[in-house]
Amino acid sequence: MISLARMTRRLVIGVLAVTAIMASTLVFAGDSAYRGISVQLWSVKDNVTEDVKGTLKSLADMGFDAVELAGNLGEFGDDAAGFKAYIDSLGLEISGAHVGFDKLTEENIDATIAFYKTLGVEWLIIPADGRAWSDEGIEKIVAQLNETAKILAPHGMKIGYHNHQDEFNDYADSSYWEYMIENTSDDVVIQLDISWAYFAGKDPVDLINRYGDRIRTAHMKAQVTQYDKVMPVIKEAAPGNWGEKMGIVFGELNKVTHADNGITSIVGQDLVDWQAVVEQFAKSPEPVWLVVEQEVYPEGMTPMQAVEASKKGLEKLL
Repeated sequence: MISLARMTRRLVIGVLAVTAIMASTLVFAGDSAYRGISVQLWSVKDNVTEDVKGTLKSLADMGFDAVELAGNLGEFGDDAAGFKAYIDSLGLEISGAHVGFDKLTEENIDATIAFYKTLGVEWLIIPADGRAWSDEGIEKIVAQLNETAKILAPHGMKIGYHNHQDEFNDYADSSYWEYMIENTSDDVVIQLDISWAYFAGKDPVDLINRYGDRIRTAHMKAQVTQYDKVMPVIKEAAPGNWGEKMGIVFGELNKVTHADNGITSIVGQDLVDWQAVVEQFAKSPEPVWLVVEQEVYPEGMTPMQAVEASKKGLEKLL
């Protein structure tokens, strides 16, 4: 249910915002299809570093229901209780946190659990791991996710995994991503990044239809091209590692979104069929967090302006 603090904030923002929410065919409360609209703080990471309080206040004023953490808490880096108190004062929730496996090793996991329990975070989501797209590594990833799920369960927490494009490479008659889902327990949360799935040439609607019982959170991020269009550039550059490869990918994404071609990296102004995506999510067995993320920004727009524009683009579909 919507917290009193969040309801109060929305009322303060104005009657028009409340009216828009009430008019929506899919409401963010109770038995609705969605838990709300969150924003991945990586999208505005420089703003968080420079002024975390002001950034969070601006995001709350934009009407976001929650934030998804990406490690950087600005001045609250060592003060989980202080960050939680400030978030609560704004009426914001924390929809999850991106946490690498390095924070979940035997020597680090107790401190990690304590920190995120103080923040009230339920889902610790692995943002990426190169083993997840290798024949040698996928079994290790599956085993580690299952093992970590058991460790977190007594604390009321769950481990999760967020995809990029390479998890959709062919493996075992399907893909690494599908193999991961089919061989991990239901206690492992799947965060589907719609943008990277589309970039990989997959149909996000089909993925949601088949795995909607496991997808509890989704990155709602615009996509302006697909992998097959970028492959010639990658092959010519012959990157030495995944980081270099992704640098090339982002370079190509920036070229497209900065071009005068009617396509931008704002949700609703890109190539993804977002209407079909949200309609499929509406059929999910449990409410899903919709998490706005920006990794590419239209020319002339700041990161804060971009996430607000993508939020508005998403809301038009709900």
